[in-house]
Amino acid sequence: MSYRAGDVVDGRYKLLDLIGSGGHGYVFRAEDMDLSAPVAVKCLLPNITSEPVFTTRIAREARAMGLLSGTAATQILAFNRSDNGTLYIVMELLEGKDLEAYVRGVEAKGAPMSIDSALSIMRPVAETLSAAHARGIVHRDVKPANIFVLRTRARGRVRLLDFGLAKEVGGFTVTRDGTIAGSPTYMAPEIWAGKPKDLDHRADVYSFGAVVFRMLGSRLPFPARRMVELLRAVSTDPRPSLRALRPDLPEAVDPWVARVLASQPANRYPSMQEAWAELCAALGRPAELPDDDV
Repeated sequence: MSYRAGDVVDGRYKLLDLIGSGGHGYVFRAEDMDLSAPVAVKCLLPNITSEPVFTTRIAREARAMGLLSGTAATQILAFNRSDNGTLYIVMELLEGKDLEAYVRGVEAKGAPMSIDSALSIMRPVAETLSAAHARGIVHRDVKPANIFVLRTRARGRVRLLDFGLAKEVGGFTVTRDGTIAGSPTYMAPEIWAGKPKDLDHRADVYSFGAVVFRMLGSRLPFPARRMVELLRAVSTDPRPSLRALRPDLPEAVDPWVARVLASQPANRYPSMQEAWAELCAALGRPAELPDDDV
């Protein structure tokens, strides 16, 4: 790690404490000393700062967040290389919890998530994915851990995180053929083929559907203990029934699940807009929901 709590990056960003880390980088809670404002600073690890795959990936993440300004994507404030060579992104600081923790908190009270709460959370996600797809960006890693529910309502209550795997359709891809990128339990079947050039926005449509299923059904659509079982299930098993888990849901929800989670991309909803509109119709709610607290 090239920086530690107490360090100041480029004479401006004072790092306060480490709030996250992974195989490729780490994130600090920090202060923008020029503005006296709280921010988050995400840095690449020193040993991969010079590797083209990862430098391209963090640059793509920064570009995606910039292009999606005004949506529920995390707001980017700066992208630079520091004096010691570290690539870093300065972002808005988020306070709250990821969707998996949020849903578990609801379920711990003895009831599944309500339709209205689920749709209130997923509406900005659908809108952001739709905006990304319109700009030729595929997220490729839509999952509860990358959906953040904020404590406050500043600029909305939800953020879609981590565009590090984002792919620009028709452009250069940093994931080589034969490799798998994403979170297995929410990945579309075609991602398992390891051919990133063949992926398009319908992979995000599938993952969006899997997240909705998890929220309303209190379980994954294809629970499996081993990867080989999961691959077989998502590719060939019958699509699961939400009504079998939630009899209170309208009958129309199962045809929606069958289409949004179709194993073949050609059989899925052709756009996020259509997938969202059909979900709301299936659940008996308007596509434009009031901005109620979730």
